[in-house]
Amino acid sequence: MAIRDENRHLDVKQEINYRMSDLIDRYWTQYGSKKASADREKSIVEGIRAELGRMFVREVDGVAVQRWYENLTGKRGLADNTAQRHFNVMHHLMKKASTIWSRETGLDQNPADMVEVRRLDDARERFLSEDELFRLKRALDERMLRKGTKDINQTNLRMRLIVLIALSTGMRSTEIHRLQWSDVMYNQGLIAVRTKLKGGKVRYVPMSSELAEEIRRYPTVMGQERIFPPKGGPKSKRQRLEGSFEGLLKRAHIRDFRFHDLRHTFASWYMMNGGDLYELAKLLGHANIKMTERYAKLGKAHISKTGDTAKLIWTLLEKKPVQHAGQPEKKTAHTA
Repeated sequence: MAIRDENRHLDVKQEINYRMSDLIDRYWTQYGSKKASADREKSIVEGIRAELGRMFVREVDGVAVQRWYENLTGKRGLADNTAQRHFNVMHHLMKKASTIWSRETGLDQNPADMVEVRRLDDARERFLSEDELFRLKRALDERMLRKGTKDINQTNLRMRLIVLIALSTGMRSTEIHRLQWSDVMYNQGLIAVRTKLKGGKVRYVPMSSELAEEIRRYPTVMGQERIFPPKGGPKSKRQRLEGSFEGLLKRAHIRDFRFHDLRHTFASWYMMNGGDLYELAKLLGHANIKMTERYAKLGKAHISKTGDTAKLIWTLLEKKPVQHAGQPEKKTAHTA
């Protein structure tokens, strides 16, 4: 009756009868198409459209989202990590539907918040040991030149610097790929990270002298702002390291390891070297300290150790490992 008295009753039907297909179109135009992962996200939103597109947005409750999520690994047979990425898109979509577009959709809360999803990457505690750090660095140095020549292997050179940045700073893969030369602050010993932050804010991560020297030596191209431009050309938005990174791990004899674990390695050694949990949260760009708390136990176990984490990691990279019985020593020439 209040709605009728205020002459708002004519708008009710328009406000609540908003279909998911229309929501997806709006989301894609204003958000999805502008993301660095737009190529991959396009197939995700179309998958949501295929299953839920005909429903009104107000009908998509927690049960509907849960059913959709379970079908990803059930009927569709997607891997857990892939299903997690699909869910992240759904969560962002429904967040917009329940906040800035709530008047049109009829939602006042995000139904995806009712679904519990295990964050696989964040649940892992895999990080490199001292011996593995040395083997990784040795494997990186071995492929600096093309086999049988003195020519620089550009593919491995690119991967080498990306890996060293991830290991020395804890930056995410997407953050590294979008770095610009202007983000490298040699005088301050810092790297500006401009992605994954709301409101255009910038966070800074420390840059050790060793890492600064590696970046200085990396070849530049005139007029090129990004340090690691997309391999497919200016219009390409996909950045992948899977193939070459897997080959690197095989050469280094490192198992059960993913690129994201380089971030865990930095965070773990930071805490084991006497780091502060709240400072680590800032370095990693965690919005919630709870995401960082899983590293706290490492800090307690190694609280007596102090120093610069990045320098320690570089020391371990160059350290000769303990030779095991029956294992021949591999002699390689280090190339700067």
